[in-house]
Amino acid sequence: MRKIFLFVLAVLMLTDTAWARMAFVVRVEDGGTIAVAKWPDAEKEDELVRMYGIRTPSLLDPYGQEARKFLLGLLPKGTKIELQTVNQTSEDGLEEVLVQVAGKSLNYSLLYEGLAWVDRATCKSSYCRRWYIVEHNSVESRKGLWSLELETPPWQWSH
Repeated sequence: MRKIFLFVLAVLMLTDTAWARMAFVVRVEDGGTIAVAKWPDAEKEDELVRMYGIRTPSLLDPYGQEARKFLLGLLPKGTKIELQTVNQTSEDGLEEVLVQVAGKSLNYSLLYEGLAWVDRATCKSSYCRRWYIVEHNSVESRKGLWSLELETPPWQWSH
């Protein structure tokens, strides 16, 4: 029996399972970074999290402010969100997560609205393939930042 338990535990540790937890929005930093707390009325964040698998323009880049405003519209202070950990950290040490509010994926929504692109360097989960299709559809319909006449793709912009 103990061997079965250890085997199941090992399989769970090796899979691409995302662990979910609830959090509350303290503030939206930019289009892909959110300050969260464990309690709805917290004045100070417990941590900053970055959205996994996508990147948004910096606040100084075209559509950076629009990406932030989009999130602000969905995430007023105190909003209860679900964070799914993907066991990855960003280059600046922030935990990367899938973010859902009322069952809606915000990572996906930013791609759909043309306010983000798939992070080609880090998005390796199986659903990233679907996200490339969503990104492509946004490009084809010239939504958001894809409405610009881009000579350089946004993932090559210097930040």
